[in-house]
Amino acid sequence: MSDDGRDVKLACAKMLKDAGFKYLSAELEFGSLSGLAKDEPFFLLCGRDRLAPTAIKAWIEAARMSNVPDHKLERAHETIEAIEGWPGDRHYPD
Repeated sequence: MSDDGRDVKLACAKMLKDAGFKYLSAELEFGSLSGLAKDEPFFLLCGRDRLAPTAIKAWIEAARMSNVPDHKLERAHETIEAIEGWPGDRHYPD
């Protein structure tokens, strides 16, 4: 196993993809979760969360002021579009 757990993350991504969790699989293999350290905390927003687009927009503004690369900002915008286009039920966080 590699020091950063990359092999385990790839195996998990494959299992998730095979089970139909395409977005989570892609994030784990190629996205922001791919660089996640073993003990690193993270925060996850789901499409059902009515506040997710607003939170992502706030992150985009902070990231823009911090000179985050445009491709990261575009990915965040794509996530907002995907969430807003998701047909599932939405509610405020539990």
